[in-house]
Amino acid sequence: MDIMPIHDEPVLFIEAISTLIVADIHIGIEYDIFKAGAKIPSRTPDIKKKLLGLIKETGASHLVIAGDVKHQVPGHSFQESRELPFFFQDLLAHVETIDITKGNHDGNIEIFVPSEVNVHKSSGMVLEDGRLGIWHGHAWPSEEVMACDTVIFAHYHPVTLFIDNLGSRGAVKCWVRGKWKKENCSERYEKVGKEYIMMPAFNDLCGGTYINEKRSWFGVVLKNGLADMKISSMYLLDGTDVGKVDENLVELDRKEARGQGRPTRLKHS
Repeated sequence: MDIMPIHDEPVLFIEAISTLIVADIHIGIEYDIFKAGAKIPSRTPDIKKKLLGLIKETGASHLVIAGDVKHQVPGHSFQESRELPFFFQDLLAHVETIDITKGNHDGNIEIFVPSEVNVHKSSGMVLEDGRLGIWHGHAWPSEEVMACDTVIFAHYHPVTLFIDNLGSRGAVKCWVRGKWKKENCSERYEKVGKEYIMMPAFNDLCGGTYINEKRSWFGVVLKNGLADMKISSMYLLDGTDVGKVDENLVELDRKEARGQGRPTRLKHS
């Protein structure tokens, strides 16, 4: 089973099962930005256009959204209640099946999507006769998901942090691919698969998590050390192999980054 990233897009395509996988669409994030003091038009039409273009390009008949379809949490915004039903109706006109694995932003997502859309619990879903597991990443995945050869999750909006010799920094979306720490998994899971793939966010307005920053991880799976993050590999959307996480670690002075004391210093390990 070949799981192929689409070049320069935060999207996976599995030709053998004609399946397109995306994550972290965050429809309605513009309302949060509006509440913070900036007014921008809805990006939902652009997101839909981009998805439809990818469906046409790949010929995918199955779309999987690995969580965080909507943005508002808790509850929902007027924007979400207005846009989500039409968003999915238009997508269903171009694919045979849509599956959603619920993310931490997807409370009551069922009331906004057509009945033809399959909504799965936050513990995830399994494809390819148990070879591929998909869940959002914020909650514990099911035993069936963790037993799959490859497990795909999102939630972290991964980016690689780059720093030049003058201390200027920039962050670029990336894929993360690695192995499970089986000794840490054994307390909760009887069987774990070969690898995991962490997906970047589809919506460009989402923030990101510096994967190569020295940090204490959040989310139950990473916080409990089930993934061997330090030896995971980072890949940019254009396919560039950035290297292992522990080869590119950067330490940020978080206290100074919040505006206390002098400007932020960046420390390379």
